[in-house]
Amino acid sequence: MVGKTMESREEADGWLVHDGTVDYKGRKADKRHTGGWKAAPLIFVTEMCERLAAFGIGLNLVTYLVTNLHLPMAFSANIVTNYLGTAYLTCLLGGYIADTYIGRFRTILLGAVLQFLGMVVLTLSATLPAFRLPPCSGEPGALHPCQPAHGWDMVILYVGLYLVAFGTGGIKSSVSPLGADQFDENDPREKKLKSSYFNWFFMAIEVGAILSVTLLIYIQIKLGRGWGFGITAGAMLFAIAVLVGGVPLYRYQVSYKRSPIAHVVRVFANAFRNRKLTTPPAHLLYETLDNAEEGIEKIPHTNQFRFLDKAAIIDYEQFEAQLCKTGNPATVTQVEEVKCVLRMLPIAALTIIFYTVYAQMLTFSLEQGETMVRNELGFNIPPASLAVFREISVVFILSIYGPQLVPLLRRFTGHHRGLTTLRRIGVGLLFSCLSMLAAAIVEWQRRRIAHQHGLQDKPKAIVPMSVFWLAPQFMLLGAGEVFTYVGQLEFCYQESPLGMRSMSTAVFLCTISFGFFTSSFLVSTVNRATQSGPHHQGWLVTNLNSARLDYFYYVLLIITLLNFVGFVFCAKWYTYKASAMEESATKPVTGKLPLSADSDVRNDK
Repeated sequence: MVGKTMESREEADGWLVHDGTVDYKGRKADKRHTGGWKAAPLIFVTEMCERLAAFGIGLNLVTYLVTNLHLPMAFSANIVTNYLGTAYLTCLLGGYIADTYIGRFRTILLGAVLQFLGMVVLTLSATLPAFRLPPCSGEPGALHPCQPAHGWDMVILYVGLYLVAFGTGGIKSSVSPLGADQFDENDPREKKLKSSYFNWFFMAIEVGAILSVTLLIYIQIKLGRGWGFGITAGAMLFAIAVLVGGVPLYRYQVSYKRSPIAHVVRVFANAFRNRKLTTPPAHLLYETLDNAEEGIEKIPHTNQFRFLDKAAIIDYEQFEAQLCKTGNPATVTQVEEVKCVLRMLPIAALTIIFYTVYAQMLTFSLEQGETMVRNELGFNIPPASLAVFREISVVFILSIYGPQLVPLLRRFTGHHRGLTTLRRIGVGLLFSCLSMLAAAIVEWQRRRIAHQHGLQDKPKAIVPMSVFWLAPQFMLLGAGEVFTYVGQLEFCYQESPLGMRSMSTAVFLCTISFGFFTSSFLVSTVNRATQSGPHHQGWLVTNLNSARLDYFYYVLLIITLLNFVGFVFCAKWYTYKASAMEESATKPVTGKLPLSADSDVRNDK
């Protein structure tokens, strides 16, 4: 009987995860009942609904602001990019809360509730007569000139938008790491499944985006903005229900109750305190040899950022006195965790421009579509639905990436995934350059045709040029997004320390935020710099037929090319965490062994 019990225990232990995750009751997670593809689809559905809702609001927002609220185009474009920038900037707050206080699941749930409330506010603002402006004409000398929204109209708009923005920060910072937590890295079978998880996660994002640029946009046009915003609120309510319904199936990463920010500050403080000491060889730096903290992976020493190694210096002769005076020294692993974050920052910074390009597709490209022929298929194509070309490109490349592209690329690179994560990001950045080149050429041609037909002073006139000429720039950007965005998610999860994954994901999502803010800055700066007097309008005026949007696109093209060159240099400099571990595993240990813990010192004494 005892033997059978022990055998059943051993069998049960074989099904338990070894990555530190637990089930909803706080027990070590069982692979038979939690995680894997049992839980991941629920996270995919949650993210799909969230993207349907949030993307549906942001995509067509500039048209809503210009047409319904009668705001100037440049001002409307900045409202959109500032809102989107804030949405991704708050990911830092969401990641901090998740890693330090309430965990990933609760952070996602809190963000989803905030998004739902924001969408309810936007629905009321578009539905209640008190907040709806009367129709008007934007033509010069019109009988009923447009009066832009002001006062409470703008207050309600901002409250709704920024509730959604803060909700996005809670969801986006934690949803992809929560999904990745469902696969045990120490199980070869589940580790292999995790490599395809990020592609499927991005596919869920794109399914939500496709629904938003087709079905949702159609409803907004046919039934009104109130219905459109109301459906986004309903989608978020459904997302909350699906998320909560999967509680028994999820694996939850144990919260370390350790602030990632405080951890980084502590390492820098210790390094500064020991700045006058000589850094000893790496094997003499302080490190624990036991696995006291389950789930904390040991990271070997690397030679980059050597000044931080001083944080792990200890005095072997006066160890106890040092503990009383300065507290525990940082271990090599803790120092290397900070180095991981520092190495990732330049990579993150050089992906910002990709999302500056992306911002143009949500603003100026849609305004271009308003001026072009859109009824060639027998019905009027909404400008916001142009994004479907981006989605088609994304879905096509995702569908062939694993089966066709990876084996083909593997022949040339020798890498088991076809491309390393940094090469994948770099390919995406190159596509963003091509997208800007296509956008500049098409806008130059559109403006030339407008002038040939004498439409330069008629902002609402239709230029005899098919809207499908805008498709290449959307499709090139979509191709770039498959490589850059998915590469970022995988790179971030792969390279970040275990206890900082939500925070690290948030840092990379902030590149989207900074990309939108950079767009706002460039639009304002370029428009102001190109205004040389009362008779010299800027490049980015409301009337695109007299503007020089093509010049602005060429400026962005130059910036993206310079950014790509900088990224190549940083990628060559970067040291992968896995490479450092493999090198450490094959390196023979020589000299004095590192100190393992204060108990070892006491025993030696």
